Order: sequence, then C-alpha cells, then structure tokens
Amino acid sequence: MKRFSSFLTLLVMAALPFTFTSCDDDWYDGYDWYDKPYYDATENAIALAQTLNGTWTGTIVNEYTNDNGIRQQTQCSADFTFVQYRYDAINGTGYETDYDGTGRKQTLPFKWYVDYRTGNVYVEYTESGYRFLLDANGNSKYSGFSLDNSRFNGVMEGVNNDEFVFFDLYRVRGYSAPHKLKSADSTATVSFGKGEGKQFEISDAPVMLRRR
Repeated sequence: MKRFSSFLTLLVMAALPFTFTSCDDDWYDGYDWYDKPYYDATENAIALAQTLNGTWTGTIVNEYTNDNGIRQQTQCSADFTFVQYRYDAINGTGYETDYDGTGRKQTLPFKWYVDYRTGNVYVEYTESGYRFLLDANGNSKYSGFSLDNSRFNGVMEGVNNDEFVFFDLYRVRGYSAPHKLKSADSTATVSFGKGEGKQFEISDAPVMLRRR
C-alpha cells in the first residue's frame, strides 16, 4: 500500500508542471490585451513598447482583395501614433492618419499590444475590428518588421482578414522613454524584429485611401 501511495504521489508531482503551464496559457489567452493595461512584463517587451511609443511618418502600401475578387494594391502617405497606457505598459492606443496628396485624409483609431513571449506586435483597428500581426521572427516580403530608435518598417499581416499593409516609417517624435528602464542606456541604439534590412518596395499602385 505504501509503495502504491508513493507511486501516486510521483504521478501527481510529474503532472504539476503541465497543469501550471496550461493555467498560464489560459490566463494569457484570456487577458484583455487591447483594453486592459499590462505592466508586469519582461524588460525587453517594455523596451519594445517604449521604442514604438511616439509618432512615425512615411509611406504605406495596402494589398487586399477588391470587390471583384482580384488582389489589388493602393498606396498613400501616413502617420502612425502609438501611445502606451503607461510608460511601463506593453500595450496602448493609437491612430493612423492617411493622406492621398489631394488634401483628403482619414484617421483610423487602433489599439495595440506587445506579446512579451514572442516579441510580436498586434494591432486592432477600432472601427472595423480588423486585426494585424507584426511578426518579430518574419523576414520575407509578406512577414516581419524592423524597429529601432528612428526607423520602423515591415508588414502588417491580416489576422481576421486577408490584407497586408507594407510600411516604411521614420520617427517624428517620441523617443525618450527607454532610459526609464533600469538596465537600459538611453543613448544606445536599440532594435527589434528580425526583418533587418527589409527592402520596402514603393509600389506603382494608385494613390488612394484604403479604409481599415
């Protein structure tokens, strides 16, 4: 009987790590990342969010399926502003302002967060509900991003849609936060994403406002 009890104890102890992992995954997947501020993350994730924080300007190319079922591209100038919920949060709000060069523009609010387990960035546009992934490990035409103090480029991959948003942006303002991390050097260049050297191809697509 004693040997049987010891065997059961070993089985329970062996199962505990899997139980904890499952609970952790359930908690993570169930967290309201877009609307509920999250602060207790890794320093690398916080540094990424702090580097992202601010206003960026440049060019974007949208690729999507038009009403005739044909893949189509449009392009325009755009500003992106990312705002952390707090200086040490890995999520926040923001807005994208697109310009077509004729005086017309549109402003699209969004919410965003950094996945502290992978370094990926997720964006959800408030009005349409469209969600996009910026893959930290991607390094191809249709996946990946590169972010440092002054430049941000790559592609946003549609999660609940079939669109891609290619972007090449330069910082307008906002890079001052990373010195708030204890182990960070505010004068150093920091970089995120494995899409280093991603070549942004300026498309010959028509200049139009594409609503997301």
